[in-house]
Amino acid sequence: MKMNFIKKYALAKMLRYASHQSDENIIKMIDIASKYFIKSEKVRWQAEKIRRIFVEHQPGAQLAKNTFSRISKQSLDCVIQNFFINAAVIGRQRQEQLRKELNIWLPWFFVISPTARCNLTCVGCYAGNYSKQEDLSFELADRIFNEAKDLGIYFVTVSGGEPFMWPHLLDIMEKHHDMFFQIYTNGTLITKDVANRLGKLGNAAPAISIEGFEKETDARRGEGTFKRIMEAMDNLRNAGVLFGFSATPTKLNIETLMSDEFIDLMIEKGCSIGWFFQYVPIGRKPDVSLMATPEQRFRLRRRSIEIRNTKPIFIGDFWNDGPYVGGCICGARQGGYFHINCHGDVEPCVFLQFSVDNIKDKKLIDIIQSPFFKAFQEAQPYRENNNLLTPCALIDNPQVLRDIVTKFNAKPSYNSSMDVITDPEIISFLDNYTKEYRKLVDPIWENELKLKYKTWKERWIHD
Repeated sequence: MKMNFIKKYALAKMLRYASHQSDENIIKMIDIASKYFIKSEKVRWQAEKIRRIFVEHQPGAQLAKNTFSRISKQSLDCVIQNFFINAAVIGRQRQEQLRKELNIWLPWFFVISPTARCNLTCVGCYAGNYSKQEDLSFELADRIFNEAKDLGIYFVTVSGGEPFMWPHLLDIMEKHHDMFFQIYTNGTLITKDVANRLGKLGNAAPAISIEGFEKETDARRGEGTFKRIMEAMDNLRNAGVLFGFSATPTKLNIETLMSDEFIDLMIEKGCSIGWFFQYVPIGRKPDVSLMATPEQRFRLRRRSIEIRNTKPIFIGDFWNDGPYVGGCICGARQGGYFHINCHGDVEPCVFLQFSVDNIKDKKLIDIIQSPFFKAFQEAQPYRENNNLLTPCALIDNPQVLRDIVTKFNAKPSYNSSMDVITDPEIISFLDNYTKEYRKLVDPIWENELKLKYKTWKERWIHD
């Protein structure tokens, strides 16, 4: 059942009011919202987690207040209307309706890379030197977003390449003003004018790629990049835009990224969100020597939790946070995602760069239900012990990826994509990495976490 206009208006009004209230009043408003506006049990469960943040006066409560006081009115309105109401409530209700009518499972969001072009040549990146003719067209992106909303998807992540090199980026966000966009960007093209337009649109949250301080960032991204990133963050903060950072922990920079000094700098610059995406051997000239060691990854997991519990910034650790999202989120599973690259190829994940379908030839709903994607869904959580600390089909369960790609004769998206399947050095490295990391986390899973966290199938199918 669709949320009627009066309820939708009342919920939006209440959320706007809550942005300036005490913890106690916010708790009361969450209780009212859960009772009168939220029908989905899954959304109620998430609302209860948010409620606990304010009850326990966790740093997340201060983060919310800092963010709401800093961003522009239009940005606040879009966070409330597009993200919390459209994506988290209305979209979920639409998906539950479709599940009952069509017996299908639907992802919560997807990543789209409308261009593979980039003005930087970062070490280990899968983007590169591509022509403008290889970009997705405005018309195709428009069609994709319309089909997504029909499926209850109102949250989209834009990647690349460098998204701001795609000439239609701001215009497509303006047309789809009811959606919310997260943009992974190197930040070098976010001028004051671009930041001001983002502030007026309100429905985008850039996540700027950074490798640490100036030394680490310029070493991977080129001289002068760090200073341009700092300027971009200043431009976004002054324009009232919600934004964060995105970092790639490697063996070389992971200690810097975990440091108080780095996290405090990001908070000082105005970041509300931070993402850790550990380096994996994909992209131009995959280099397994850059990958963080199993021990470093293990420490990063504990450090990410510590930062969330002590500092006013939300940290997402893509691989280590598997328990919180029910395991691997690839393959368009319920609550998960998929990736559309600049050629229209639809991949199970931005890091699993293989496809069997192209969005130019099929509708989104048909691709989401493809046997290729369902193979990943059926295999999840990949291991008999359901260890959600080892969720990935690339670095934690590489044989799963090899088997599925071989079975469906999936097409590699880039020349180097096959390396994780066929290169003896990479195969040997990943198999050994998997073995060593399991030694570290299997005892933690069995003794501390197994009874606490559910796989996505247990959450969505069996509950």
